[in-house]
Amino acid sequence: MYATTSLNGVPTIQRDGHNVLGVWDKNWDFANEICDLLNSLEDDPHIFLTEHDRKWLKAMDRAFRKVQHA
Repeated sequence: MYATTSLNGVPTIQRDGHNVLGVWDKNWDFANEICDLLNSLEDDPHIFLTEHDRKWLKAMDRAFRKVQHA
C-alpha cells in the first residue's frame, strides 16, 4: 500500500516504508492524488490497459526473452 508522508517538508510517497517519489513545490494535493492512483492500480492492475496494450506487452516480453537467451 502506498502512503503520503513528509520528508524534510517535502510530500513523499512511500511503499512499505521505502521512499518511492518526492513531489516538488510541496503540492500535497497532487501527492495524495498520485498515492490514491497507485493504490487503485494495485487493486486492479488492468484498469488502464486495453486488450491491444496487453497483447503488445506480451509480444515485447516474448521478444525480450528470446534476446536474453540468445
